[in-house]
Parts: sequence; structure tokens; C-alpha cells
Amino acid sequence: MEKEMVATHPESSVDVDVEVAEVVIPPKELDRPFRLWSSLGMQFSVSSTPLAIGTYLSFVIGIGGSPVFFFGYLLACVMGFCICLSLAEIAAVYPHASGQIYWTATLMPKKYSRGLSYVTGWLACCGWFFGTAGCLLITSELIWALVNVCHSAFIIQPWHFYLGYVAAGIFGLSMNIPLFRIYPHMLNSLVLLVNGGALFVLIALLVRAHPKQPASYVFTDIVNATGWSGNGVVFFIGLLPGITAVTGFDTAAHLTDELPNPKKQVPQVMVGGAVICALSGIPMILVYMFCIVKPDNLLAPVGGQPIIQLMLDSFDSLALTILGTLVFILGFGSTCATVMTVWTRTWWSFARENGVPFSGTMSRINEYYRLPVNTICFCFGLLCCLGLIELGSSTALNAILGGLILCLYSSYCLAILGLLIGRRKALRKDHYLNLGRFGTVVNVVSVGWILMMIVWLSFPLYLPVTSESMNYASAVFAAVLLCSTVNWFVYSRHIYKAPVAMYEDQEEDHEHKNEKETPAEEARKQSEEDTVASVEN
Repeated sequence: MEKEMVATHPESSVDVDVEVAEVVIPPKELDRPFRLWSSLGMQFSVSSTPLAIGTYLSFVIGIGGSPVFFFGYLLACVMGFCICLSLAEIAAVYPHASGQIYWTATLMPKKYSRGLSYVTGWLACCGWFFGTAGCLLITSELIWALVNVCHSAFIIQPWHFYLGYVAAGIFGLSMNIPLFRIYPHMLNSLVLLVNGGALFVLIALLVRAHPKQPASYVFTDIVNATGWSGNGVVFFIGLLPGITAVTGFDTAAHLTDELPNPKKQVPQVMVGGAVICALSGIPMILVYMFCIVKPDNLLAPVGGQPIIQLMLDSFDSLALTILGTLVFILGFGSTCATVMTVWTRTWWSFARENGVPFSGTMSRINEYYRLPVNTICFCFGLLCCLGLIELGSSTALNAILGGLILCLYSSYCLAILGLLIGRRKALRKDHYLNLGRFGTVVNVVSVGWILMMIVWLSFPLYLPVTSESMNYASAVFAAVLLCSTVNWFVYSRHIYKAPVAMYEDQEEDHEHKNEKETPAEEARKQSEEDTVASVEN
């Protein structure tokens, strides 16, 4: 009989002999500071689509140009909305802070659910890790671009980017721990802040930009400087901006423990946020493309940011350019905090199931702040370590954003695929956001789109392939799978526990709960009851 240490409350320590994996007493609950509007503000801020879409101009200059940028965005929005609907319907039945980690464990066949849930956990955590790092990097680049606007002779060094990167991270850290009590109030205004700032940039560009580009430049003139012979290939490898600008559909799911009515509010935020993000990005793309006054200047933009160069050329005003740049910095600064929140909550919920190293420490809730402070500080440290790599290049940014999409989309795919394998029987008929007869079609389209994007977004952007033009997203994705595999065999294989239901009715709905328990399951259940009783005594 194998002896396992059972984690208990800090006040006691109990050793028992059990034949099953480690039993962990659930930590103290988080506060519930978020409401529908503040959660929607977080969901919208994570993407900040009307502002974020402008930072991808450096990507699309030679990869398809304006037509690929615009029509690729429309396609990415439609397909992304299918993914969002699929996940939102699952969340309406199975709200859980682990999001797709729990959904995979619940929906996949019982034989494989534990292992696939573990893989999903690493993919989700790393996806949000890359998303946070990318946000910090873009914020840093925007700050130093503003410095270049004001002082053109200033030469930006790599350590400058790292300094701005860490500063943005410190802001996110401060909002997630010491200033967390005012954090929900900030979130309430984010939708208005981002859209109001984007409206200012939109109107100023339309008024000040002369001459504007013709319609042919925006809708038909494809630019192919990639080396790929077919424009079809260029179209699909140029989808990264659109996909990245409208993603993060699981944001609200990871706030389940902090919402008063998650079964209804989580899907509302998921779908509402996706709609707002998608619609707000369309006019911004058109305005950006029509208002490019000097296209050649975007090839060597001020501070390495084409959107700042576009405003500098089109506004023809230093004051307006500074105001426009500040709008972007404020928007992305807020996003640094919200993305860090989602990532840390995902990591914390995964740690509760012993899915990461030092799970006992990572899963603790600080009694004073009632927040996972250990996890937040650890995640901030990981960000600082990643920042030590030379992050001031577009190659690094593309690798980070590509890794974000590959990891997050793969985690979404596993959850939706589990739903399809079970023929959607796990979803009750009387749940909120019921897709009904269209559910299977939406789910199939979602899985097909995700698999296709995993392939296309791994293609090199330019030919011939060099160290600068190499698409490192696939390498980042492979590294995540390697690290998770090593951790599985070294640490988590014997102690990882698939997440359990948050509500009793979830367990009653699941078809496996109606099956007769195996002896191992009965032993696990009895050991948990004995452990709880010993702790209470």
C-alpha cells in the first residue's frame, strides 16, 4: 500500500495510508468582487480590439496588405464567434474557474479524461502566459515609440524595452494585489475608455488624413512580399492579427469563483464581449487603411510601431500624435492588468489540482487579501524571466502571439471535441444559451477551424526561411508540450486530480455519476470523508 501525504488546513497535519491519489482540502473561497459589467470590461479589455488591431500593421505590411487584413479579420471574427458560442454553452452548464481544464475532464471519455485535462491545463496556462507577455511587450514598445515621437534623436536600446516591459508588469501586479479593491471599479469604465479612445483616434484620422487611400488599396490590392507564390497561402498565414484581436473567449470562465451567478453571467460575458470586440474592430481597420498617407514610412516606423507612424503622418500634428499614442498606452496598460488576472486565476485553479510544480504553495489563498497572492507573484516572476530574452523585435512578438493562439485554441479544441464525442449528451435541455439543433454544426465548425489554424499559423511567414523570418510559434508550442510531458512524468502523474464540479447539480447531470462506482473510487471517496473528519476533529 502506497503512503501519500494528505494536504490539510494549515492548522493541522495528517498522514494517512490511501491507495488513491492525493486528497486536497479545498482552499478558502475567494471574494466575489466582480459583476456582469466589470466582467464584461475585463473580457473586452483582454482583447482591446479597436486599439489592438492597429498594432498589427507591422505584420500585415508585406503579408497580404489591406485586403488580407480586412477580409481575414471578418473571417476570423465569424469563426471565432462559433468557438465562443461552443464554449459559452458548455460554461452555462458547467461553470468552473478551471474553464476548459474542467470541461475536458468532464466531457472526454472517462479513460482519457484525466490525462487530457492535464494537457489542457498546461495549454491554457501557457497560452495566457504568452498573452500577458505579449501585452507587456506591446505596451513597452508604445511607450518608447512615444519617446521617439518627442525626441527623434533618442536611440532605443534593448534594455529600454525590458525596463518598460517590467514597468507594465508592475502596474498589472499592483492592480491584482494591493489595489485590487478598486480594480472592479476600473473595469467598469474600461469598455467606455477603450471605445472612447478609439473613437477619438478614428475621428481625428478621418478629419486630418489627406489624401486618403482609394478603395482599391483597401479592398483589392494584395501585397505579397512573403516569397510564397500563391495569394491563398498569404491570406491564411495573414490571419494572425484577426485571430489574436478577437480571442480569449474563456476569460469570464476563470472568474467563476468571483461571480455571484456564473451559470448565466459567464456565457453572457463571453458572447457579449466577443460581439463588442468583433464589431468595434471593423470600422477601425477601415479607417486605419484609408488614412495611410505615406505607406513607405510604415516600413521603418518611428519607435518600431507603424500605428504611431501612421498617426504622425496623418495627424500632421505632434500634439494629436501624443494624445493618440497615450490612448494606446492607457488601453494596453489596462490590458496588462486584466490579462494577468486571467492568467493567474487559470494557474491558481490548475494548481488546486496539483497540475503544476509547487502546487501546495500556488493554491493557497492569502487571508488578508483573499487572493492567490503566491500565484500572482510567481507568475510575475515568470514574466520577468521571459523578458530577459531580447523582446524588442517583431520576431519575438510574432512567436509569442503565435504561441498564444496555438496554445489557447488547442485547449478550446479539446473541450469542444469532448462535447462532440459524447454527442452533446452532457448538456441539459434546460440550460441557458441552448444552441439546440444548431449546436452540433457550430461545434464541428469550431473544431475544424481550430485544427486548420493550428496548421496555417505554424507556416513560416517569409521565404526563404532565415533566423529572422522563421515562424517560432510552432517551436514555442512544442516546448510547451515538452515541458508539460516532463512535469507529468516527474511530478503530476501520480498526484494530479481532474477538477471536480463546483455545484452538486453538475455532478448529478453527468452520465458517469449514474454508473456504479469502482472499488478504487469507493476507496477514494471513503478516504476523503475520513480525512475531512480527522481535520474537523
